[in-house]
Formats: sequence, structure tokens, C-alpha cells
Amino acid sequence: MKTIHEVIQDVYAAMRARKMTGKNAAYIPDLATVDPNLYAISVCTVRGETENCGDCTAEVGIESVSKVFTLALALNRHGIAGVFDKIGSSMERHAFNSTSDVVHTRNHTVNAFVNAGAMATTSLLYNAAETHKQNETRMRAEIVDNMSRFAGRKLKVNKSLYLSEYTHSDHNAALIAKLMRYRRFYGDAETTLKTYTAQCSVMVTSKDVAVMAATLAAGGKNPITGQRLLTPQKTAYVVHHMSEHGLYNESQQWWAKTHLPAKSGVGGVIMIVIPGVMGIGIVSPPLNKYGNSARGIKTGELLGLALRDAGFTPSNVNFNPTVGKQIPRVVLF
Repeated sequence: MKTIHEVIQDVYAAMRARKMTGKNAAYIPDLATVDPNLYAISVCTVRGETENCGDCTAEVGIESVSKVFTLALALNRHGIAGVFDKIGSSMERHAFNSTSDVVHTRNHTVNAFVNAGAMATTSLLYNAAETHKQNETRMRAEIVDNMSRFAGRKLKVNKSLYLSEYTHSDHNAALIAKLMRYRRFYGDAETTLKTYTAQCSVMVTSKDVAVMAATLAAGGKNPITGQRLLTPQKTAYVVHHMSEHGLYNESQQWWAKTHLPAKSGVGGVIMIVIPGVMGIGIVSPPLNKYGNSARGIKTGELLGLALRDAGFTPSNVNFNPTVGKQIPRVVLF
């Protein structure tokens, strides 16, 4: 059987040689200017062993992959029952920024990975006893520090990317207004919008993403630093959410092909968790029609097959679907 090193190198070479379609996200000006030829694969095992190839030190915006870690922070603050009650885990029917889903989905927040539900999740960190400015400063620091602990190094917000996104956030503001009408938003609108935009503007490398994913694969304990960041039960909730909602409207297709929990961001990041085994970070900015990295999705599919053939398969995985208001009972670790 092939080693992890051989699998990663083979897949990287095959995908680098393949001509791919797709375009950088154009609705955020800063993302449109990112080098479309960037391509990297990184792996971190639950024992802290790493493999990297390609542009693994190039930083890109984490974008919607950040939603995974803000969900983790909200779970630590409010518990599984509290987050499930206030956010939920309904299947999206339309695009990740759909207004229609907010209006017509019974829980209105849909889930923690569409924009509406993600902003509502961020709002769970708001403290009514503080001023808006105090909340913005604290929430941003908590969110960035939390992501840094998952990555095992200090991460930072890209101010240029933040401003580029914030000046084009009218639609997100409209989604928040809708949620507030349904009483499904839990903090000041503008403060939360700024904080949410900042969390999406954090810069990461494929190496960072692999370590962040490996922390989830290891049940919430960072395999590099040894720091416990999330309980196994809460980690299972996050990973279950990834399995159902991680790749927008491509989630079900991906799951049918790979059975690997994943989360994407429009900056070109794909984060994959192989529970009990490893985390994978892939970077390639051009997106497919679903808003996921075109090369990243194909890379993930090939990696999933190659790693399975090499004997690296998820351990103790038992995903149980959400039924009504029942909290998912997910055993992963």
C-alpha cells in the first residue's frame, strides 16, 4: 500500500496536470485578484504528522470555512441543545445566501453554514451588557483567537479583504433584517455583521487548514499543540454539520461520492475531516458553479479514494440524521 506522502504527491501531480474550469469569486473584489494558479494540498494526522505539497505557505481568505469554528465557539458558550434550538440544522434548498430559504424554512436560520444561519451563530456571542463597540472588539478577538488555537499559530484578519467584503455586504445585512423579524437573531445587527465579515477575512494556508481539520478529526484536541478545544461530543456535532451542509448545494453529491465531512470557502479553501485519522487542507481559488473550489473538489474526491485504497479510512463513524427537534446523536470518537 502507498504511504500518505505517496498518495498526496500522486494526487497533486495528477491534478496539477489536469486543465480545470472555474473562476475566482468576483462579487468580492479582493478575491477576484488572487492568483488563480495557487494550488496546495496539506495533510495533518491525528498524531501530528504532516505532509504538504504545492503552494502550502500561500495565504488566502478562510471565508466560509470560518463558520465551522464559530459554530464550535458557540457550542462551547451555549451547549449543543442551546445552539440546536437557536440555529438548527435544516437542509438548504437554494444558494448559501438565499433569502427565500430564510423566509420559507421553518426554523428561518436554516443551518449554521448558510450565511443567514452563520451570522445568527455569530450573534450568539453578543453580550447585551456590553456596548456595541465592546462587543465588536471582544467578539472579533474571541473568534480569531479560537481559530488560531485550532490552527496552532496566530492568525490575522486581512484588513483589505475585510473592507472589500464589508462594502459589499448589503445582501447579508438584508438577511439579518429578515432574521430579526422572525426573532432568530441574537445580537446587534451591525456589530454582528462587522464581526462576521472579519471572521471570513482571516488569512490561512493549506497547512493551517489541515491542522484545523486534524483537530476535529482528533475529537477536538489539536494534535500539534495538544490543547483540548472542544469535547468529543461537541466535535461530533460540528463534523455532522459539515457532512450535511459543508459544500452548499453540492453537499449531497460530495457525500455520496466520498462520505467525508468537508467545508468550503469562496476563497478557494476546501477543508476535509477523516474522523480518527487526519485533516486535509486544499487551496485553489477558482470556483465551480456551486461556489466551491473546482480543483479542490476534484482533488478531494481523488484523495478520498486513494486514501481509502491505502487503508486510511474513518474510524467509528455513525452519522444519525436530525429528526424534528431531536438533537443529533452522533458518535465519532
